[in-house]
Amino acid sequence: MKRYPMFINGQRVESHRRTWFPVYDPSTEEIIAEVPDSDAQDIDRAAQAARAAFDSGPWPQTTAQDRGRLLFKLAERIRAESAQLAELESRNTGKPIVEAEYDVNDTATCYEYYGGLATKVMAREPRSGQCIEPFIA
Repeated sequence: MKRYPMFINGQRVESHRRTWFPVYDPSTEEIIAEVPDSDAQDIDRAAQAARAAFDSGPWPQTTAQDRGRLLFKLAERIRAESAQLAELESRNTGKPIVEAEYDVNDTATCYEYYGGLATKVMAREPRSGQCIEPFIA
């Protein structure tokens, strides 16, 4: 059985409590994985890392075009792994595989949509109201 740690600040980490809980396949009641038993302290750690990455990491300097390209790459990766992702979704939720396949495909489609939108949404400068570079927050 596989353990899936949290992913915070670019690293796979355990919860500060270092305890795990089982994930069950609802159709068989089989334990299919274990995940960290995290709490508010772990959430705060993740939120602080995300805020720091957003404020001072490379993201604020990334152009709308590059942000869109990243979303397209994510969609491409989801499509490449769609069979495995659909099986995991089906086992995790108990939904039929056909429905899980649809959900995975829909997820990739959403990333493609927003990847294309990245260069079409214009931000306005708060004081002057002038359009500035297209952006995704």
